[in-house]
Amino acid sequence: MKLVRAQAPDGRVARACNGGYHVTGSVAAKAPAATPALPNAKIPTALAPILRPQAATRWMMPMVAAITPQYIEMVLRSALTGNHVQQWQLFDLMLDTWPELSACAQELTLGVSRLKLIFEPFTEEDEDPTPSAIERCKLVSSALRRMQPDAAADENDMEGTIQDLIDGWFRGVTCLEVNWQAVSSASQGRILAPKSTFAVHPVWFGFDTYGRLGLRTDGRQQIGQIDFTGGPPPADSSLIGAFPPHKFLIGIHKARSGTALGGAILRPLAWWWCAANFSSDWLLNLAQLFGIPFRWVNYDPTASQETVDRICSMLQSMGSSGYGAFPTGAMLNFVETGKQGSDHSPQGELLDRADRYARMLILGQTMSGSQDASKGGGKAFGEVEGDVKSQRIEAAGRYACRVLNTQLIPSILTLNYGDADEAPSVRLLEDDEGGLPEAQRDQILSQLMPLSQAFLRKKYGQPEPQDEDDAIGGQPDPEPDPTAKGENPEPGKAEEDPEKSAAMARILAIEDDTIFARELSAFLEKP
Repeated sequence: MKLVRAQAPDGRVARACNGGYHVTGSVAAKAPAATPALPNAKIPTALAPILRPQAATRWMMPMVAAITPQYIEMVLRSALTGNHVQQWQLFDLMLDTWPELSACAQELTLGVSRLKLIFEPFTEEDEDPTPSAIERCKLVSSALRRMQPDAAADENDMEGTIQDLIDGWFRGVTCLEVNWQAVSSASQGRILAPKSTFAVHPVWFGFDTYGRLGLRTDGRQQIGQIDFTGGPPPADSSLIGAFPPHKFLIGIHKARSGTALGGAILRPLAWWWCAANFSSDWLLNLAQLFGIPFRWVNYDPTASQETVDRICSMLQSMGSSGYGAFPTGAMLNFVETGKQGSDHSPQGELLDRADRYARMLILGQTMSGSQDASKGGGKAFGEVEGDVKSQRIEAAGRYACRVLNTQLIPSILTLNYGDADEAPSVRLLEDDEGGLPEAQRDQILSQLMPLSQAFLRKKYGQPEPQDEDDAIGGQPDPEPDPTAKGENPEPGKAEEDPEKSAAMARILAIEDDTIFARELSAFLEKP
């Protein structure tokens, strides 16, 4: 979809050029101040909301007591044939009823949410960004920072969008609808920008016979007009239509190669969730023999069948009761099982193992969480697990950025320029300020190569000084040398000392922070 744009208040001009659009930089350099946007401006009809959230589509699973290992196997197998809705709801129930799994998912999601979103303009290899690439980067940044979600409608801003995309990291597939708006920017003028996003329930999308994801349609290929209140969505894959352009974000994460239907990271945990939460009669009936005395009753062989049934019923209920009532003549005996003094039960070990598998699969940790340091490991092992967790968070963040870079950002550029050329990219960085080791390394690097002042200010959380009186420290800008011409070196420029360069390179190769700080201090104290 291409929109022909007139001259914006900031001076940006878009004109047709070989079917695309080109922005004249000369006019943008002379941009006047922007004017407020019209409050009643409308977006194109093709970008209007499509889906209608329905409460009836939120639960179609059977009663929890009916979820057995056989039922879970059936759900996981049917998902491979395209029936992914029940698998999605199974994962939803697992997150609702498994505290350790929910905690691990929140640790990963919140770990990604606390990262800082950085916009980078498009550049060719070993080249500086062009003025048009910088302008497009500013437009994308301005558009994404002006999202205005409706909290009452459960809409997302950019942070919520990333969190919903991370949900696909666990379930394998996620889909978000994008709502658009026309806004005015002081530096970019009138632009089309995302207003909000919201998560799409899986009943609205599915896979066709070719394995391509799309929206469900009715018999007339109409999208958004289906009523699922009567039951689950139809299994006919011919009713799957293509996603409208610029309206949806699709996140697919596969823990293994193959189809996305069988690549969800939560699939291996489904059986352990069942073993830890449901089918207690099937899983824990035999476990009563461990640590619990065996109950033996002698009764009169001439007793009636009703009396025998009452005795058996009382023996069965004594497993969870501290009392019993038997007819006269019945002799109750307790036979110990030889498990006295044990602090563990099969039930507890089963729950601990399920929690350990969940944390290991999602965060890569085996010691943190349910286990303490007294069971093994140490500080070094804890640091290793912390690094593994950071790698998982970084990988999940890169997955979310990939969706934004390949889908949302090209849509913003296409709707505003008519093409997605020189598309900027986003990435997530740690929001923590740089510490002393990073500052020492940057100080050494500044003597070997020029560093970006803007990058260092973002890294250490330092704002730009307002004027000279507001600035403290630093190096003043060098005075221009009027005698310097052409390629001649500046007079008085110091020659690089090869011995100091070699010493700096040796210090940079030190990995231990303590040794690095000691060697750096000794190096800086030398004249």
